Amino acid sequence: MEPITVAVTAFSAVKAGIKAGRELQDMAGDLGKLWGGLDTARASHNQKRTKAMRNEFVSVEEEALKTFAAKRKADEIEKELHEFIIYTLGGEAWNELIALRGKIRKERQQAAREAAKRLRRNQEIAAVVLTGVIGLGALWSAVYFLVIK
Repeated sequence: MEPITVAVTAFSAVKAGIKAGRELQDMAGDLGKLWGGLDTARASHNQKRTKAMRNEFVSVEEEALKTFAAKRKADEIEKELHEFIIYTLGGEAWNELIALRGKIRKERQQAAREAAKRLRRNQEIAAVVLTGVIGLGALWSAVYFLVIK
């Protein structure tokens, strides 16, 4: 699913939640999806395309317009969310939302750092085990050919 589509769906859920009187903290999942979709849509507009990312059947102009439209839609959604929250819940609610967004972003960054550390640690363990197996194999071969034969 396109990131902007995810953001639009999450925005609808957030608006419905606010109208129903739900607290912002209770909508953390929807807000996370919303901000994630908005950030991804904006990032894809500015992202350098690698050969693997390019769709050879889509023209450069079409791809540029598509990412530009998604970025503009993300900007519109954020502006509409800002206005909607300020008019329905007040300026303090917007500040609360921005703080919640920062918290979610930090949690995601921390989770990504921890995942990278685990991957690096697992790779190091695999390298040590592989080196040990190769070393033992070489030692066994040396002993076999020098002592036994």
